Amino acid sequence: MTEQGSRVGSYFDAEAPEYVGQRERQPSFVAQKRFVLEMLEGVGGRALDIGCGPAMMEEALLERGFEVWGVDASTRMIAFARERMAAHRMAARCHLSVGDAEQLDFAEGFFDVIVCMGVLEYFPSHERLIGEMHRLLRRGGIAVLTVPNRAAAYRVERVAFDALRDAAKRLAGRPPASPAGFTTNPCLPWQLDRQLECTGLSKVESRFCNFIFYSLHELHSGASDALNRRLTRILSDSALGALLGSQYVVKVQKTR
Repeated sequence: MTEQGSRVGSYFDAEAPEYVGQRERQPSFVAQKRFVLEMLEGVGGRALDIGCGPAMMEEALLERGFEVWGVDASTRMIAFARERMAAHRMAARCHLSVGDAEQLDFAEGFFDVIVCMGVLEYFPSHERLIGEMHRLLRRGGIAVLTVPNRAAAYRVERVAFDALRDAAKRLAGRPPASPAGFTTNPCLPWQLDRQLECTGLSKVESRFCNFIFYSLHELHSGASDALNRRLTRILSDSALGALLGSQYVVKVQKTR
């Protein structure tokens, strides 16, 4: 496993219990899951879930007729995933393992579908992971990715806030440190689209979700969630979504 993959795995090993208890109920994940499943309507075959975590997508994918492979860099996440799926009536069609997203042990063109939710941002460069998805997809296969949007108002505001907080810490003689040992790498949607296209993955459709404003969310999370739900209905597929939606969901097809 690469050094970055090991760091990500170690981080999620430590975060696993809290992640498992909270993530599935968060409005952010609920919206992403809904969009991903809508984009996979009418598609079948072998599906790979890269960064599957505690198998939060696997049941839905199985119910839609897929045979599912889930991989994650975190050993503890895979342990939770196996425990969750053990009693499922289609458990024999769900294969879970630890793996490095940038170098997976599957044959070229093995998968009809790849789902990659909340993974790309953990790598300094998106190039290798996108290349690996291209390698693993059959020609005509579909991939759906969800990636934080660097241009969103939420992220711009939060980056500014974090910069001010870090400056205050330095003035106080307490240099800030990244607790995870790495920084995240959100995308600019239009740049990601070009990178995918250059790799042979052509965009079919895209949506935006998680219309969250940092100050409002910190002051009143309930009001923030209500506004988010309303704006998702109105702006998810609009041009304004690119500036306000903090999560980008894109469906691509392997064309070459």
